[in-house]
Amino acid sequence: MPHQMLTILWNLNEIAKKNQTGPIACHWCNNQNNIIKYGTYQRCELCGDRQVRIQRFLCKHDRCRRTFSILPHPFLRIARFSLCMIAAFLQLMARKISIAKICRRLGISRTMAYWAIENGRDILDWIDREAKTEPTWAPFPCIDPPGHWSEFIRMFAMKFYPQRYART
Repeated sequence: MPHQMLTILWNLNEIAKKNQTGPIACHWCNNQNNIIKYGTYQRCELCGDRQVRIQRFLCKHDRCRRTFSILPHPFLRIARFSLCMIAAFLQLMARKISIAKICRRLGISRTMAYWAIENGRDILDWIDREAKTEPTWAPFPCIDPPGHWSEFIRMFAMKFYPQRYART
């Protein structure tokens, strides 16, 4: 992996370790009151084999009673890529660098590369479209992660994983 990419990933890992959460609101009912900490789980860092602790919460609203977590910047729900990695991958693709070479540079598998190709453009296009509606995280969620990342992750999950995260 190029030195610059390693530096970027290292910095993102350090930010994630601080477990920035911003405002805590239930992903299911948007409740901001009556929420308690409800354990933790581990997630792999963006590079390396170490783990980052992710806090889980329980919404105690009478009609909800579901658990959720607020991923720290730069983690995305379900995806193992960060926004920065997706953008870097697509920039390398635009330069007409082969997928095999990109995989070697970023230290990823072909499966992950194909996921980035298939979903990366959709994610970045969605961010551009949503930013025009001026959500709290506009123009880009990475600008002020502590204040806006949790709202962005909530919107991201509902858009890209509606079966799992759509409000009921």
